Parts: sequence; C-alpha cells; structure tokens
Amino acid sequence: MIGCQGKKDKSSDQLSGSQSLFSGSYQSNVKGIVSLRTFDYYTRQLKDGYGFYVAPDLVITNLDWVKGAYKLKAAPMDTEEFTSVPGFVAYDLDRNLLLLKVTRKNQNFIQLKTADTQPDSLYQLFRKRAKLYVTNGSIINTHDSDSIGYWTTKEPFKYGKPAFSMNHRLAGIVQKKNRETIILQSQYLKDLLSKQAEKHKSVYDLRTKTNKVYISHEKVKGFRIITSLGNVEIKLFDQTPKYRDNFIKLVSDQFYDSLLVHRVINDFLVQTGAADSKYAKKDDVVGWKGPGYTLPMHIVPQLFHKRGMIAASKLPEDRNKHNRSDGSQFYIVSGRIFSDAELDDLEAEKNMKFSQQQRQVYKTIGGAPYLDNDYTVFGRVTKGMDVVDRMAAVETYAVDRPVKEIRIKTIEILRK
Repeated sequence: MIGCQGKKDKSSDQLSGSQSLFSGSYQSNVKGIVSLRTFDYYTRQLKDGYGFYVAPDLVITNLDWVKGAYKLKAAPMDTEEFTSVPGFVAYDLDRNLLLLKVTRKNQNFIQLKTADTQPDSLYQLFRKRAKLYVTNGSIINTHDSDSIGYWTTKEPFKYGKPAFSMNHRLAGIVQKKNRETIILQSQYLKDLLSKQAEKHKSVYDLRTKTNKVYISHEKVKGFRIITSLGNVEIKLFDQTPKYRDNFIKLVSDQFYDSLLVHRVINDFLVQTGAADSKYAKKDDVVGWKGPGYTLPMHIVPQLFHKRGMIAASKLPEDRNKHNRSDGSQFYIVSGRIFSDAELDDLEAEKNMKFSQQQRQVYKTIGGAPYLDNDYTVFGRVTKGMDVVDRMAAVETYAVDRPVKEIRIKTIEILRK
C-alpha cells in the first residue's frame, strides 16, 4: 500500500515521451473515479458504491447493486459532494454493466483502451483523510471465452472501482463472480459505449430488467412459507397480477429467505418482507426497507380484509404522497370478530359502505375491516392459520416486534 500524498507522480515525468503507452498517472486516474449512492422511493439511503467516468458525462458502474434503486447520486471519490444522476443510457445484464448519464461533467475521464498484453500487476486507488493511496495486487487466473474475459485476484479490491495496470492503463472494472474478486476486462466496457441510447432512462426502470426466466403463474399452485414457528401455505389472486408476478419473482430470487416476521399484533396481523430485518440486531429499527421499488395500489372490492387475507404494506400518506405499496412487505390478517355497531361506526368514520357479504364475514369469521379500501389485498392463507395465530400472540417489545425472533427460513413455490 503506497501513499501518494498529492505529490506529482514521478513515473509520469520519466516516461513522458511514451504517452501512447502510458495513459495517465495516479493523480489523473483518481480524478475519473466517483462515489455513487442509491436511494429508495422514500428518499432513504440504500447503498454506497463506485463507478468511473469514461466520457465527460458518462460513468460506468456495476448493474446489480444499482438495480432496484429509485434514485442515484454521484460525487467525486470519497467525498460528500453528491449531485443527482439523471439516469442510464445503456446496460448489459450478462456482463453486469451499467452506463450512467451524469450532470457533473468531467474532462478527466478514464480512457477505454484495450490492453495489448495481460498485465502482471494491478492497482486500485483510494483516499484516506484526504490523502491518496494505492493498493497493489496480482493476477491469479485468467478466464477467456467467446462472450467474456476476466482476471481473478485475491486482493481486496473495491467493487465497482477501476483496476489499473502498472503503466496506468485501465485494466477493467472490479466485480464479484462465484465469491471471487474479478476484473472484467476493459474491452467489454468499450462495447457498452457503442450501445448507448440517445435519451437516458430512470434507474428505477432497471428493476424490471432481467434475463432470468421465471415460472409462469399458470404453473404455480401456491406457496409454502417455512418459518421458525411453523409453515403457512398461501395462494395469490389473479385479480392483482402485478402483485402476483412480483411475489413469484421475489420468491424465485430467494428475497424472503432469512427475513424476520418483524411486526405482530394479536387479533390483528403479522407482517414480514422488510429487507432491513435480515441482519437486524435486537435494538435496530426495522421495517423501512423493501426491494427498492414500490407498486401501484390495486383495490379490488371483492377482496377485503377478512381473516386469512394477505395484503401489501405501505407507508402512511404523509410520507407516501403517491400512495404506493411497498415492493416486498406484506401482512397476513389474523383479525377478530366485529359487531354490527362497530361496523356502523366504521362506515361513518370512513365514509364507506360494507356489503352484506362483508358484514356477514366480519361478524362470523372476523378480519380487519378498518383497512378496507386502503391497502391492496392480493392473496389468502390456505393452510396454517393456527401458525399465524401463534405468531400474532407472541410477546413483543418496541414497535410490535417479537421478543423471540420469528424468521422466514425460505418460501417454496408449490407447482400445479
């Protein structure tokens, strides 16, 4: 690890006559690297990452860590001078690459020149207390095929940053593959530039980009939610297709694995699906993070909050101006039985009218009628309501979080 405390790079002076071979120095290369920060729909900070300029107004980064974000901001490397990123102009799912259009222009961009030979050694740049440092590393293995070429290294290179050869030429971008640190070669970054569109699109649009083929809903009979307290089987409604297909995708991607049932209220509901609950400690505030996107409300009058129904969670209106549902969080209604007088009061309070069917259900089976018309109901429990009731009745603390953790082990797709 070498400190470069703002001094001029001597190797650049000594080799100034060979500029065609030596494309820059430590000091010029670092000017092309940017810090990136993603935000969700509610403007909450999600992840920090890196990218680098490849043209005055274009930045390359890895696609996977941006996917699902609602907004993205960029700043000079390891600073807090963030400005909004308008969107992306190209992406490559197979190579995990994303080309961003940025507002802050930078003439110190990194040249995408294909290496003539494989470099022996590599380096990365980082700042610490305003000083510039170099992390050196070596190539362990080389992978070359018709579609992709990369090198592997054992050095702890930062994901999304550029890796340079010792002559300061760009080697490629750092990625992860099968738990290995790899450097995707610069020629594939150059290919991405040729694919750029004339107009940028919002990074929010990336949430639907995939080359993965998911099982058709026509082949899905239901789902088995396997938890530390028992199993619950559910079925989703075709009347809410966006919610149905989104759930299939999340389950197929193992999104729910290891998440907590983070909120329970006896005679009311159990709630899960918050991404921030996966590694949450006992005193952490959870229930704020979804997959990074939201879904439009879809109220179907025939699908109401009777006992055993499944609905999408959402933030209150004062923090959710477009009144959209969280992309992953859902609750199961355990509910209670209501009297005619209580239902009359709710009708007056909410300026609504319960159907005869609703009244009969709420008076005999029970549910949560005060949630009707405010949340999207998209499924129902077919087996395991005794497990739901046990969850709803456990001891809680803080904001209705179970004292003893209830965790989703996994969710299985039940095929027809």
